[in-house]
Amino acid sequence: MNISSQYARALYELVEKSEKDNGIYLKNLRQALERRGHVKLLPQIFSEYKKLALASERAELHKKITSDNERTRTLLELYRKLTYDK
Repeated sequence: MNISSQYARALYELVEKSEKDNGIYLKNLRQALERRGHVKLLPQIFSEYKKLALASERAELHKKITSDNERTRTLLELYRKLTYDK
């Protein structure tokens, strides 16, 4: 895990805990990066943050697909194949 992904993970965890303080988190992150000389990592941090957010969204979507929904979808596909006239 590189530095930019560590910053992104820390920021993502903070935002998950309290979304109302996003502006404060970003301002503090920028100040910390400036102190440490890591300002050039901002685009990479943003990219890693987007990846984490996308992974979280996909995980939530995956949780919504239940076995019943999957079974129904499979049965409908089989029914369509069986009733399809060539």
